Amino acid sequence: MRKRPTAIFVMGALLALVVSACGQAKAGTALPKGDDAADYVGAKFEQVIGKLGDAITDSRDVTNSLDAYFKFDDKWIHSTVTSARTGSPESRVVRHRSQKNPDEIIDTYTPADGTVEYTYLGPLYVQKGVSPTAWVSMAKPEGGGLLVPCAWGGVLTPCRMADSTVDAYKADKRAVRGAKSLGDGKTALTVNVPFGVFVENRVEILPPSLTSQIGPELKKAAVPATITLNPDGNLASFVMEAKFAGDGHQLELKYDFRFTGKASLQDMPKLPDANQITALPDQAAKDAFYQRLGEAQGS
Repeated sequence: MRKRPTAIFVMGALLALVVSACGQAKAGTALPKGDDAADYVGAKFEQVIGKLGDAITDSRDVTNSLDAYFKFDDKWIHSTVTSARTGSPESRVVRHRSQKNPDEIIDTYTPADGTVEYTYLGPLYVQKGVSPTAWVSMAKPEGGGLLVPCAWGGVLTPCRMADSTVDAYKADKRAVRGAKSLGDGKTALTVNVPFGVFVENRVEILPPSLTSQIGPELKKAAVPATITLNPDGNLASFVMEAKFAGDGHQLELKYDFRFTGKASLQDMPKLPDANQITALPDQAAKDAFYQRLGEAQGS
């Protein structure tokens, strides 16, 4: 059983997270004690965690950023993803940049108008023959690419982070480790996510050569996920960060997602002349393009 002061502290912080959903708390309301307090905190937390995925996917006219770093022993990757979405119907752009190799660039641009979307490839991929030109065009997927909200590249990884956090909480309510008010009026909530859950939800897509080395010690290792909310209750940032060892390996990771501002059409790229764009005429051409791209990424 938790000591009463801790339970009351966590409960008070969580109440701040859900004030928009529950209304203003009345002064003088009696606080539950002991196990009742833990149950009360869990019920309130579920109102927050249940809306986490929606907070990531439903925000419009915003810019986002994700800084993703993963290290397994001496193997590491580090990339940044910036994105913007604006308008109705919506224009969207996602920019992937490797921090390990500046020539590893993949941008995707889906304009609101028309039936075509675009991909921009950095020098690495052009040199490896993925496309004769840096720009490639192809038909938009059905529904403009948002039939499955989390499939959009601008929110794919944070969606998987949210799934991991929800799964960790559902498996063990004690995964909630604490909450605190920040000096700028924001509130931060921390949940411990087992590394095994992180891997299962493919927050980082690891090759079999690495997943085969992840044993019981690593699977149980805690990856703290910190959800930070603005004073109005809207999501400000979502960070998973940890450094740990197990099964004879050393791991370090940090995934830092945050909303960075208001998007506008100025955030969308300017397309080159048509003769500088390779058009993929059908699904077979698209499949072949993505196969070459995957091979270039894996080489």
